[in-house]
Amino acid sequence: MSIQCVLFSRDKSPIKIEIESPAELPESVEMWLLPVAVVVRIADLEDFGKRAELFKNRGKKDERKGLSKYLLGQGDCIPYIDANVGDPGRVKQAVTSFLKKAEKASEKGIYLLGVRNDLFPAVWKPALTEDAFFKEVSRGKGLAAFLLSQGDKSKLTDYFWGNTEAYYEVRQLIRLASTKICPVLILGDAGTGKDVVAWAIHDQGQKMEQRKIPFIKVNCAAISGGLFELEVFGYAPNAFRGALFNGKAGKWEEANGGTLFLDEISDLRLDNQEKVLRTLQQGVIWRVGSSTESEVSARVIASSNRDLYGMVQKGKFNEDLYYLLRQFLIRTPDLREDPQNLEVFAQKLWREITNSDARLPKEIVDDLCNHSWPGNVRELRSVLSSLYNFFGASGLKREQLNAVFQHFGLAAGYGQRMHEAGEPALLQMECLRKICHADEAIRACEQELKPLAAELPLKDTAWASLTRMRVEMQALMRNRLYFGNQETYQAMVRVEENFGKLLELPKKDMPELSSFWRKTLEPEIRQAGSLLFTEHQKLLGLMGSSV
Repeated sequence: MSIQCVLFSRDKSPIKIEIESPAELPESVEMWLLPVAVVVRIADLEDFGKRAELFKNRGKKDERKGLSKYLLGQGDCIPYIDANVGDPGRVKQAVTSFLKKAEKASEKGIYLLGVRNDLFPAVWKPALTEDAFFKEVSRGKGLAAFLLSQGDKSKLTDYFWGNTEAYYEVRQLIRLASTKICPVLILGDAGTGKDVVAWAIHDQGQKMEQRKIPFIKVNCAAISGGLFELEVFGYAPNAFRGALFNGKAGKWEEANGGTLFLDEISDLRLDNQEKVLRTLQQGVIWRVGSSTESEVSARVIASSNRDLYGMVQKGKFNEDLYYLLRQFLIRTPDLREDPQNLEVFAQKLWREITNSDARLPKEIVDDLCNHSWPGNVRELRSVLSSLYNFFGASGLKREQLNAVFQHFGLAAGYGQRMHEAGEPALLQMECLRKICHADEAIRACEQELKPLAAELPLKDTAWASLTRMRVEMQALMRNRLYFGNQETYQAMVRVEENFGKLLELPKKDMPELSSFWRKTLEPEIRQAGSLLFTEHQKLLGLMGSSV
């Protein structure tokens, strides 16, 4: 039977969580920013007490003393206490006061409080679910709010960690993508978990089908251009000297009925990109040396850590393939963009690395938070693995972490986060990235809407893709400061608003759709694109002069 918990964090509404056993509490709670207080029924405290290696009993609170006297300064164990309160209002008041003192004392822990069984429902009922919490945070805007209804009961935090809205959006997109058959494109810097997202989409899909289906990964960066066709499409009998007598099926055929993951697709030669495009469009392959086609039904997920849109503009990536893949886009956030997630990732990685319930000491976590992590989670895992290999899992000191940083040649960045070292330059880089993403989004919409110029109907997949692109624009426009000036921002607002109007028009009324596209939306897209280009060039000039 699950244990109901209400999680309290500073300046946030209480959140409902449910765990199957006390051992799950640290992992479930660390998805949120510490310190946190967790309220459960007094009857459940007995179960937590059975795990003495994780939880520390602090008895029953004296009415004359505050919670901090019992709970602060308890080391790595999670302290728990009978809170001894008489009404729900007192629970929230006591917890809020305690969390203020915990933050003032620079403690980032998990604190467990038991309340009377008859009192707990009054604490549980008004608390928010995870979906409701993020809806409150996003205030009805952006991709997270749009996708709230797509959620289910599966625990996607097992795949993709992080406790900010950007990570929540990715988890919701994983849920949605697992229900579709269209291609998916995952973009993000190295080490941000693109392969994790690809596997999560596949695994969620196979759980829904309730059967095991193949997941075939192709590392496009590791296969030379000449071998790609043989590896992915296979070859016919006697296609070349040394070929197997019966020929060989390629990776695409092996993935039939499942998922083909084309990792780092940006490293493919243009001729191989064209072959991938043809297969996606026609649903058939030709083995090397064969004159007959074979049907394939694998869902394709592609990823890249490069700017594919920029490569398209430079003629280095097939434009048609890019827009076909971009029908369902997922961007994995950088760890350095959301430093508050650092502790979540560090503690979870540490448990994986040590294969235990061990927790990193506070001073180690504090020093980890002072590094900028340009290599994202991959770099964090490498540093923590070395820390464990060199010094073990217990009794760690910050001097040992410093030694690992120096061993990795990271001492120069140690002790100072990038936003502290060069905030103006980083703000300019972030503005440049947002402007590029905005331009990319409106150009993708323009590509999807091209048939309207000839009064041709749009496919259902195009309408679905356009809906996702619109909310992508909304997410990009949350902060107008990224767009440089009011004119550029307002141009994007007009594009988004009129794009929404177009989506509301009757799908079968081609004359009205075509007229709205030609007279209203297409000119506004051109104007917005021109203004975005101007801001792009201005930022490049500023960044060039600052180097």
